[in-house]
Amino acid sequence: MTEKISANFRCQICGGNETSGNYKAREMMLGLRMVFHYSQCGECGTLWLTDPPADFAPYYPSQYYSFAESAGLRKRAKDYLRKERDRTYFGKGNMVGRFVASQCGDEALLSVSKLNIRRDARILDVGCGSGKLLRRMAAFGFDNLTGIDPFLSNEIHDGPRLQIRKCRLEDLAGEKYDLVMFHHSLEHMADPGAALRAAAELLTEGGKCLVRLPVVAYAWDKYGTNWVQLDPPRHIWVPTEKAMRMLAGSAGFRVEFVEYDSTGLQFWGSELYSRDVPFKDGGAGNFRFQLGRLAEFRVMAEALNRNARGDQSVFLLG
Repeated sequence: MTEKISANFRCQICGGNETSGNYKAREMMLGLRMVFHYSQCGECGTLWLTDPPADFAPYYPSQYYSFAESAGLRKRAKDYLRKERDRTYFGKGNMVGRFVASQCGDEALLSVSKLNIRRDARILDVGCGSGKLLRRMAAFGFDNLTGIDPFLSNEIHDGPRLQIRKCRLEDLAGEKYDLVMFHHSLEHMADPGAALRAAAELLTEGGKCLVRLPVVAYAWDKYGTNWVQLDPPRHIWVPTEKAMRMLAGSAGFRVEFVEYDSTGLQFWGSELYSRDVPFKDGGAGNFRFQLGRLAEFRVMAEALNRNARGDQSVFLLG
């Protein structure tokens, strides 16, 4: 961790070859505990995975959160609460929806609702998993939705209204979209600059690119390699806000706004890892913490967001 120069290190974003630290981190989402290595760029602060596995497929199993689905009574209850919360984001919520939104928000759909985009806009979600977000958008009248994910097991085709395809960005050459979205998927890509340039090529004139991803800030400073959103080896790189602005500019974009939307996950998830508890065993239910403590984590996250120190951000690029 003390070396300042890595002979083979070169930051893809700023070109720097000086590191401010070199780190060992364990895979803890699935509880595999395999060790991976990261170097942090001394210039822009980006963390880079330096020993990616030859095959990433084992790290995206069918139970991975973006593919997994609930079932039975639990699913029906969750679907009802989620529907009422989602209606709140589009100005149609009731008291139940507003309460759920305040306690258990969905930052992805909320970020989309703030764009006030046309319902007939051509929208692409890169790294969409099983397409949960797109299907919920379809429920609100969006009717030209496409999702792509290379680790998808089954494609979904619902005419022009909704398509979820097993492919990569480069397979879409020649297609056009009004909005390209990366909801916590860009950090999974080995060449983020190439991915953003490919996205720019897909945009119509006046089109936008929405990027949500983890950023190096307070949670990294506090928890180091136990930070839940380091997530080795799936997160190949994690930028600072400064680095993300540099990357967007190099791909031909201008940053129209930045908003921090971190949650209490940065605390309770990182606390689990600090106690050697994998995410799969602590889970999104996080019953290892009292409700009052979880409420504290939410308040702390909101304060960090207001001060641009949360551990994830929304970038709207034009």
